[in-house]
Amino acid sequence: MKGSASGQPEITPNSQSPNSQDRYATVGSCGVGRWELCGVGRWALLGVGRWALLIAAAYLAAHLPSLAPSLEDIDSINFALGLRDFDPARHQPHPPGSPVYIAMGRALLAIVSGIGSTLSQTAAEALALSLWSALAGAVALVAAARVFRESAPHDSGGATWAIALLAACPLFWLSGLRPMSDLPGLAAALVAQALILQGRSDRRRLIQGAVIAGLAAGIRVQTVWLTVPVLALALVRQRSAGLVWILTRPVAALAVAGLAWAVPLVADSGGMAGYLSALSSQAGEDFAWVNMLWLEPTPRRLAFALYETFVLPWGGAPLAIVVGVSAAAGAVAMAARDRASLAMLALAFGPYAVFHLLFQETITVRYALPTLPLVAWLAACGAGRYAAAVAAPLVAASLIVSVPVGLAYGAAEHPEFLAIAAAKERARTGPPAAMFAHDSLWRALQADPSTSLGAGPLPLVEPRRQYEWLGPVEYWKRGGAGPVWFLADPRRTDLALIDPAALEDVSRFPWAVAGRPELGGSRPPGADWYRIAAPGWFAGEGWALTPETGGLAQATAAGPDHRPIEAWVRRRSGPLHLVVGGRHLGEPGDPAADFELSLDGTVRDRWTLTFEERNFLRFLDIPEGLAPGPGYGRLAIASRSAGGDARRAVVGVRQFDLQPADRMLVGFGEGWHEEELDPMTGQRWRWTSERSLLRIKGATGAVRITLRGESPLRYFDAPPTVRVTAAGQVIAQFRPDDDFDWTVTVPADEVARAAGAVAIETDPVYLPGPAEGTADERHLGLRVYECRVYPATP
Repeated sequence: MKGSASGQPEITPNSQSPNSQDRYATVGSCGVGRWELCGVGRWALLGVGRWALLIAAAYLAAHLPSLAPSLEDIDSINFALGLRDFDPARHQPHPPGSPVYIAMGRALLAIVSGIGSTLSQTAAEALALSLWSALAGAVALVAAARVFRESAPHDSGGATWAIALLAACPLFWLSGLRPMSDLPGLAAALVAQALILQGRSDRRRLIQGAVIAGLAAGIRVQTVWLTVPVLALALVRQRSAGLVWILTRPVAALAVAGLAWAVPLVADSGGMAGYLSALSSQAGEDFAWVNMLWLEPTPRRLAFALYETFVLPWGGAPLAIVVGVSAAAGAVAMAARDRASLAMLALAFGPYAVFHLLFQETITVRYALPTLPLVAWLAACGAGRYAAAVAAPLVAASLIVSVPVGLAYGAAEHPEFLAIAAAKERARTGPPAAMFAHDSLWRALQADPSTSLGAGPLPLVEPRRQYEWLGPVEYWKRGGAGPVWFLADPRRTDLALIDPAALEDVSRFPWAVAGRPELGGSRPPGADWYRIAAPGWFAGEGWALTPETGGLAQATAAGPDHRPIEAWVRRRSGPLHLVVGGRHLGEPGDPAADFELSLDGTVRDRWTLTFEERNFLRFLDIPEGLAPGPGYGRLAIASRSAGGDARRAVVGVRQFDLQPADRMLVGFGEGWHEEELDPMTGQRWRWTSERSLLRIKGATGAVRITLRGESPLRYFDAPPTVRVTAAGQVIAQFRPDDDFDWTVTVPADEVARAAGAVAIETDPVYLPGPAEGTADERHLGLRVYECRVYPATP
């Protein structure tokens, strides 16, 4: 041993202290000395083993050909905008800002731009950021090997397999291709952990680890949950150095490294007031709209959080179950065999896992990345001498999932940029009067220098977040008559507040990997480009035509029970008809609701809805149309409690359409359950019951009904019998045993005889309450993703 400047003995390669040979063993025989690895010098992350370095090198080599060909998720676009003009107040990137990551990106971007001079600005930014991810993935693997070795020095063989499994994990693999901060943040945190763990006996490494921990928080602030717990343990182990040394060395190093990026961050945000305003705005959005366990502490939410954290990163249930069982068995084995190592790794990764489950949006699967090292280590090391037999098949199975996804990811630009390119090309010969977009795609328009505000052929209008459909609404209300374009996120449903007949000219740009579990929470998952002529009608706030708009109406108290909800109808002289449907949202004993529908200030219909009735569906004829003239007529629906009751009758308007009288209208009648939505995928569905009616008005001939839905065998042991009937006559019968896509033609005479009421009957039905032990009293027949009714002949 030799003395350090502080008087603390240091362990050297020649020390005879316990585990010194494990800690500083030669990592390969290449004809070099103890401190070298094939020409790599003394400081080359000693003691990780030759195989860990080879795995890291193979990981990097495999990723270079498939790096992101474009920016994709909105966060990657925010990072790219931050490379150009760092301003967290404008979400460039979003708070807390990631200034260290931006500095890293700018440094590499200068090199990439110099070498690849033919790349567009956005392509160069995507390449620079994704290249950092690939490099960080390799560093993370080497650093994880060191963390494993420091925490569990007796399981070096299993640790190698743990590194291989970590590298092959679908989420870890795909993260190495994406232009995001997740892997760089994890890599920095793992390097800090490795140094801090060495710092339990080596004070210089403890100070170095504290510096890296402070800088890692400038890449992703969540890394503090990975670094601070192990730093606290190391400080306790070094308590003999005295409080002054602890405060003036490692603690000061952590603070200085943090202030090195925090001070410029605050300055670039317009001072402390500007930064806190941006940060509080971001936090408010998170707590208002993010579905986190902390805000919904229910068994159901916990089950989803665990599923999204420990299943989706492995590409789905089959592989995740095997890995999870192996990891659980490994935890039990390590608890019996080596509790100290298990406790150390639980301290290193457990606090982040708890934070993630409680406070993060777990459906954004990439946030689960820092939980993977512990899972991989348990799955491999828990098997002890059988680590190879357990882990090798898991590595192979993981690569079978990961590699094709990575290749597909790197094969083409994200659809949002393909849609923008198509729109720019069309605009050269026929530009729109205005172009609108959902917020996630608006950021892509901002990132493209040729379409940014005030430049290029597209007249962009900045959207109001979460109210994007109001952009074209305001344009039409002001008298705009030219065609408008809308770049839509396929998951969003607010365009249902615009006449569906005006939304038929659309080009869809799907993302080949959009459905991958590892990409859960990516925004947007594709792009839909709508060309919209002057619509027959459009609606404002307060309508609940989809679960998204209904939730917004309820959250902002904008429904008809608070104030009249409005729509605007294009003036035309021909006869019109409309359909309107809704639901009483109150509780037993709540008052009935009196509705009133007016058009151009004239009351056209009144009706009452009780809680017992629950739903209404009404058709209304307007034979004289709407007097021709400029602008749009105002349609309003208001609701108040019946009989002057002071209690509020909470209601929602769920269905609406208005068309010329010669165009068919369709409503979901008795027996249909409320529409549901998965906000992460945009998938919408309705459940039928024993008998669910489609009510059709205005049909002049035969009609076709297309039903697309989920296999009933997810809920039934045998296929149910499904009949489509009209006036008691069976039109078609099915016994679905898989996902289905049916088209049924109902003859014109049957439609007329049934007065437009066509039933879908299912026997038996699923009872979720008794089957699942819940209070759900619904009778569920078919889960229908799409139900279209249209004339059998053009």
